[in-house]
Amino acid sequence: MALVSQSEVEARLGRALSTEETAAFAPINLAIQVQVEKIIGSSIESVSATTRYYDGDVQNLAIDPCTSVTVVEYVDEYYLNFYTLLSSDYTLEPINRTLKRMICNRLGLLNAGINNIAVTAKFSIYEDTATLNMVKDAMISAMLVQVENTDNIKKQSIEGYSVEFATTEIKNTLDTVKYLFPEV
Repeated sequence: MALVSQSEVEARLGRALSTEETAAFAPINLAIQVQVEKIIGSSIESVSATTRYYDGDVQNLAIDPCTSVTVVEYVDEYYLNFYTLLSSDYTLEPINRTLKRMICNRLGLLNAGINNIAVTAKFSIYEDTATLNMVKDAMISAMLVQVENTDNIKKQSIEGYSVEFATTEIKNTLDTVKYLFPEV
């Protein structure tokens, strides 16, 4: 299920999409969503909890944006649990936000190792409504660029003969997403 609906794009545009625009809506919508998810390193839709692995030997562990962290544990080279951290052993940062980006170990450095810290959480921004709304707005703006933007069209006319062609110049409407997730 896509985050942005065709009716939302039409409402922002102030008109119904043409037949060609309607046909192109689904693949453009999917492409923009994939690009956004790649930028932020997490899903933008509702997901169930999954486990991701991170390198230890740090006190402040940067993690992919997530919500609902349920387990933080040390694993061995076979990804088998050998110690589960208590929730009192760490804080999820930022403390006053729904979307978490860091685990701060209160006891010092996390165990050293490669992919030895397992974090089970919902790796999605879906539950953080404020962030989700800003990302959704940026995605709709990116779609409107596809429909309305003529910045990349160049026209040339010589003695009654005219040519239109597209250049590679285009505005980057996803700057908002990159601003929200600068560390990714």
